[in-house]
Order: sequence, then structure tokens, then C-alpha cells
Amino acid sequence: MAYVRGAAPDEVARAWRSCRPWPWLVVGATPVLPAGVAELIGVHPIPVHWVGEPPPGLPGRPMLHADWTELLAALDRLRALAEAGVNGVRLLRNRGLRAPDGRIVLGVVNVEGLLAAPAGLVLPPDRAAELEGEIGASGLPLRLQRTGDVLSLV
Repeated sequence: MAYVRGAAPDEVARAWRSCRPWPWLVVGATPVLPAGVAELIGVHPIPVHWVGEPPPGLPGRPMLHADWTELLAALDRLRALAEAGVNGVRLLRNRGLRAPDGRIVLGVVNVEGLLAAPAGLVLPPDRAAELEGEIGASGLPLRLQRTGDVLSLV
């Protein structure tokens, strides 16, 4: 299940504020990055999917799609995160995770964002400490793996 909030470039800040604590995933298709979006995306582990050529200044390494059909297929593959997850840690429909032992784990928003990017995300080394803290405090059977500038869950 996904809640989709469409926003024209001048509506992005308002739409962003309606997603608590922040959007779980961002999809875009504009040739020019709306003002302030790079800063909003850059401080959180948020998977970004882009249809067409990404605009200059878009942080990280977005998943690029030639058209909307290709994007839909990529997003459909994310269903596995709710069904099998990583090491049995599954995304819940709204917020939170389900641990392999059946516990519902809340308050791990950074882990949720990284889990939503199976190939990992470009994140600076200082972001790993916050993620490691969430993993340790929650008792989830996950660990971080860094390959170059990409951080992923295993």
C-alpha cells in the first residue's frame, strides 16, 4: 500500500510536510529540481526514482527510468519488502517494520528508508552511526554494508 502525494514543483514543500516524519520514497520527472528539494532529500535515507533525465543537483544516485511503465515495474518489485524483507525484517503498510519474531518495531525511520532501497543508497559515513543506533536499539537482525559510497542493509 502506498500513499501518493502529487505535487507541482511549487507545492513540494507543502506535500513534504504532510509526510511524517518524511517521505519514504520520492519519484520525480521534472527537468529542473524544485527549490529546496536537494536539501530535503540529502539529509535522509530516501530512495529516489526519476523518470527521464534527472535534473542537475539531485543528490545521491537515483534509480532512472525511461518511462512511467518502467517506473511502475520497479516500484512493483518493492512488494517483496513487505512480503519477505531483508533477513525477515519486513516493511509495514504505513510506518514501521515487522521483525522476524513478529514484533512491530516503530521509531526506526532511517532503517525504513534504507530498507526501501534494496540496492542501497549513497549516504555519507556519518549517517551510518544513526542507522547503527536504530538497528541496535531495535534488536533487528540487520547490519550495514558499505560498498564505496553506497550503504545497504544485509
